[in-house]
Amino acid sequence: MRSFSKISAFVSTTTLIATLALPASAMAVELSTSSPSYGDKVALVHNDYGKEVVVRGDISIDELKKMRDTISEQSRQIEELKRSSGSSSSSSGKEIDELKNKVKEQDRELDTLGRQVEELKRNSGSSSNSNSSEISNLKQKVNDQDRAMDQLKRTVEDLSRKVK
Repeated sequence: MRSFSKISAFVSTTTLIATLALPASAMAVELSTSSPSYGDKVALVHNDYGKEVVVRGDISIDELKKMRDTISEQSRQIEELKRSSGSSSSSSGKEIDELKNKVKEQDRELDTLGRQVEELKRNSGSSSNSNSSEISNLKQKVNDQDRAMDQLKRTVEDLSRKVK
């Protein structure tokens, strides 16, 4: 980034070059060795029907400084956002993968429990009392795991939306 003194030197040099490029009869600019102040306007070279002339611009040195500071701050914020969004999306991606693996594992457990329930139903003709309590317990476990899986699926969907 340029400092104020570099901007001033650039403006002074530009003014000097523009002034020297004009014929002696057209010079209406007086050169000074004093430093510019913040309220000074920037001089511009303007083509006026084929002649290069120096005109006073509408931008002051303090406005240039404010623009530079604003751009610097916005650049810093953009870089900060890039860093923070990159790290959060990678950690969220890892969490999503872990939750997906957990859901798959619970799906397998549910399949196993479902097969056990079906087997118990087929075998329930011989001992109905003890089997019915086992079946009730298994049904309760299946229902609990169904609820847990629904909760995990909602969590995975929420995280997926946040990552996008």
